[in-house]
Amino acid sequence: MAALEEHIIGLSEGIDLDSYVIATYLLQGPAEEDMLSRAAAIAVEQTVGRGVFKMKGMEYLMETRGGRLLSLIPIPDHESRTSKEEGEWQVHMARVAFPVENTGFQIPMMLTTILSDVSMSGMLKLVDLDLPKRFLDAFQGPKIGLKGVRDFFETDRPLICSILKPCVGVDAKTAANIFYQHAIGGADVIKDDELMAYGGDYKMVDRVRLCMEMEKRVFEETGEHKMYLVSITNRPDRMLEDARRAIEAGANGLMLTPLTTGISAIQMLSEAPDINVPVFAHPGMLGSMSWSPDFGISEHILIGKLVRIAGADINAIPVPYGRFTHLREKFIKLFKISKAPMGHIKPMFTQTGGGINPINSMEVMKDIGNDVMLVAGGSIQEHPMGLSSGLKAMRQSIQAYMDKVPLEEASRQNKELDFAWQMYGPKKG
Repeated sequence: MAALEEHIIGLSEGIDLDSYVIATYLLQGPAEEDMLSRAAAIAVEQTVGRGVFKMKGMEYLMETRGGRLLSLIPIPDHESRTSKEEGEWQVHMARVAFPVENTGFQIPMMLTTILSDVSMSGMLKLVDLDLPKRFLDAFQGPKIGLKGVRDFFETDRPLICSILKPCVGVDAKTAANIFYQHAIGGADVIKDDELMAYGGDYKMVDRVRLCMEMEKRVFEETGEHKMYLVSITNRPDRMLEDARRAIEAGANGLMLTPLTTGISAIQMLSEAPDINVPVFAHPGMLGSMSWSPDFGISEHILIGKLVRIAGADINAIPVPYGRFTHLREKFIKLFKISKAPMGHIKPMFTQTGGGINPINSMEVMKDIGNDVMLVAGGSIQEHPMGLSSGLKAMRQSIQAYMDKVPLEEASRQNKELDFAWQMYGPKKG
């Protein structure tokens, strides 16, 4: 091993943990690769750079700003040559500590610090991230959060979120009429599809104004307020102004896709004094960044920790019971992370969708409880009695869950739910 690496191998007990961001990587490579040198090089190359050891007078930087390789664990954890087969593929877990000052106490530079060039150095995936209090203290986190969303609706039951579809190409008046059908059917939150882009003939202000007129009408008819999440995904320099225009037109919620805009776009919105509505982080592009077992960033870091620290009030997690290939155990873990204690950072309210219907929604509620926003899309549009009836079936399913009534029994008492039972319930014979 070169003298270079010997300077940066250390122990977590030998550093002030509140002064370091600790990244855990999954490293893979051929049997002949020197994994210890590769892991140690991460600590150097992603901090002071290799050249510092040849620059006279700069050696001190390794002590003050250099990284530390805290552990490198082979999987399986062989302890002797006799227990290890020759020629096998190597898999290791490496934990590297980076001085928190190197991050600039901001998310873009923190991700650059731990993942820039090393992400192109072979099979490497960031699988965990420990952030010290000093880093968290630089963030406000959610302004409204889980409790604020609960307070808006004044209910402790699971909520329903529906999507204004068709996704694109619908004029403002048509969108408002569809909004009314969603709202009168029982949707609590109605959101733009993440594909909805405003520009040209599609004016955000016109659509927001007409939809919120329908929100007022539904409140007068039902006594229930609705939340409209308006898409403001755009260039970073335009999003804040779009948010202000949407709110001025009456919007009571905002939506963006932070994995395409940059996660710090959430922070820009949440920390703006005049943005006082919930900010929803849609997970668009998550699969390409997280779902490879060999590369990228684990999803609990991206849409669990980082969007929450940045200030998302509502996040979204793909459901494992529908059309996505999400793992159930990861799904449940993400729900827990989204509201687990994190210092002064408030919990988020979590939304989930991707194939939910009035029947399999019962599985979701049983798995993660009441603090969930169930996204109903195709299943409500396909309801034989129409869009509003599809949403009524969702409300009836939630009521059955709250009352601890079996769905089959509840379906016999509610015609909307009965149609859903016939479509999505267990098939006989």
